[in-house]
Amino acid sequence: METTLYIHSDILEKINYAARCSGISRSDMISLLLKKVMAQMPDPACAGKMVRYQKKDKAENWCRFHLSMQMDEYEYFLDLRRLLKMSVSLILAYAVKRYIKLLIRKNDTDNYQYKNYVLAKTVIGNIICWKLIWGYPPNLENFITL
Repeated sequence: METTLYIHSDILEKINYAARCSGISRSDMISLLLKKVMAQMPDPACAGKMVRYQKKDKAENWCRFHLSMQMDEYEYFLDLRRLLKMSVSLILAYAVKRYIKLLIRKNDTDNYQYKNYVLAKTVIGNIICWKLIWGYPPNLENFITL
């Protein structure tokens, strides 16, 4: 799956450097950084908040980056956007500031922290509940109500 991110040039430089040091593609580095946020995600934002975006800057300081990813990764990142109330580009900027030095230092480039994506619907009375499951849990049937 392909999508496009709008990335500040200084953030993209750090991603480029980390990808070169780790011997992986920039798309893989971006996926890895976003998955680090997933694994260490702060509490979700309150309902009713607007999605926050990156701070404005001069047009020449921004780059469009075309990103290739798996479909499940795309869904994970959209979930992060909904839960954190931040654009995916802002989440990426946060991830770079928080995790990129750690990833380079530890050479922690396991790109397979999450595989599979399960979206399960449960209806309790007249209330609809959705479960977002990042990964494939053992005993999946316990998570899904028919």
